[in-house]
Amino acid sequence: MRILWSSNSPFAATGYGMQTATACARLQGMGHDMGIFAFYGLDGSKLDWFGMPIYPNPKHDWGVKLAPDFFKDFQADLLITLVDVWVLGDMDPTLPWCPWFPVDHTPCPPLIIKALKSPGIVKPIAMSKYGVMEVAKSGIDCYYIPHSVNTKLFSPDAEARKTGRERYKWQDKFVIGTVATNHSERKNWSTSFQAARILADRHPGEIRYYCHTHPGDERGINLVELRENLHLEEVVFFPSLAQMIIGIPRDVLARAYNVMDVFLLPSKGEGFGIPLVEAQACEVPVITTNCTAQPELVGGGWLINGLRKVWTGQGSWQFECDAEEVAERLEQAYQAWKDGSIQDKKTKAREKALEYDDDKVYAEYWPKVLDDIEKRLKQPKNLEGIQQWRLLFVPQSCVPRKVLDLGCGITQPYKKVLEHLGEYVGFDIKPGPDVVQGDAHNLPFKTKEFGFVWCSEMLEHARDPRQVVAEAKRVANHGIILFSTPANSNFRIDPDHKVVQGIKYSVVASGDGLISW
Repeated sequence: MRILWSSNSPFAATGYGMQTATACARLQGMGHDMGIFAFYGLDGSKLDWFGMPIYPNPKHDWGVKLAPDFFKDFQADLLITLVDVWVLGDMDPTLPWCPWFPVDHTPCPPLIIKALKSPGIVKPIAMSKYGVMEVAKSGIDCYYIPHSVNTKLFSPDAEARKTGRERYKWQDKFVIGTVATNHSERKNWSTSFQAARILADRHPGEIRYYCHTHPGDERGINLVELRENLHLEEVVFFPSLAQMIIGIPRDVLARAYNVMDVFLLPSKGEGFGIPLVEAQACEVPVITTNCTAQPELVGGGWLINGLRKVWTGQGSWQFECDAEEVAERLEQAYQAWKDGSIQDKKTKAREKALEYDDDKVYAEYWPKVLDDIEKRLKQPKNLEGIQQWRLLFVPQSCVPRKVLDLGCGITQPYKKVLEHLGEYVGFDIKPGPDVVQGDAHNLPFKTKEFGFVWCSEMLEHARDPRQVVAEAKRVANHGIILFSTPANSNFRIDPDHKVVQGIKYSVVASGDGLISW
């Protein structure tokens, strides 16, 4: 396939940037033609990166406005986006699209659910098992592909540990580390610093805390001021500002992990948490909050359990933790470091990280998913199955509380999303379990017997569409009929599609016809 990948640029020093670099190189190696839309990390003009075009984003949005133009220029078959999906709710519905997305709240925020029902989505890809579980509660089926880490690069390195600790005179220190953005308080920097203060008071002179972040990012909090307020100048250390702006190479980051004794990430919510895996790949056990996607990543370490729910602007909950409990988890790690029992945690940490190794993820997950997507793109649109965007047309209630699924199909895929309207009746020309078999041109139901009639991908196959519509309007107070038209690019894929004539109808953004009453 020809795939346009939309995310951070592959040379951006961000988690998404690193995943973009890995994914695009790996998928190109599998034989796919890759183009990159760098909505972040590239200004100026289009350039070439290892044979892949990279499109810039002068609009400085999330890539929504220019995606159709670059999709057309690259002659792509598929758009894959790697970013929070809720910011992409206005994506062009005619683009075949697979969002690879995070869920970092409980429950899944309404904005995410709404975006995942966008018309063009072939099938979404969740980056955590937690994400798959959460969106399934809203009836959305997802693929699962986790992020991956180069566990050959991120690996235990005794020499890096020795030289790094000697350089800073930390040979006899207990070293805590955090690798995270400083864009908001989601990473819980203030709690981490308070916990470090508590631990440093318990063990004077023994504690060092390396924070791999931009300490003064205008989108976050001033960590230098926080350090001074808590009198942690001899405990907390940052990389140089110039290094952070230029971008610290991944091999240098791997050496930094090796200097740590424990990795701390008390986030209020994570869609995945790549640094948790990177740290564990270097045999560094982790401490993280027991919420959203974090627990599934932890092999060797400790979970923070005493959480308080915090309502956010996404209309859902994230989780705050107490500095005292974080300090207790750090104390447990410190004691394990002192008595040597931390070695068991280190071994388990590495074993867990290997589950997310680049080679493993790109051998076990991506080929199956892309093969299935390619089949979906090629198959006729009216094969039985839910088209998620169509669910937006299903009402919350109807009177009388009885719904007719006209042309329901043998498997009745829309049954589960229609049953809340009341008594469900599935009707089709073909026989099937619990299907009323008959001819839609002459429905065997009373006038206004139903509060609502649902008809998806049937009218373009009817002998006389006008008669079917007349019958549907006779038996139901309200109804929605959706069908393929020549304005839809997939219309000609199915030779059984007929042009619906003699009826006034609207054409939605996807090119499908719509009749409602």
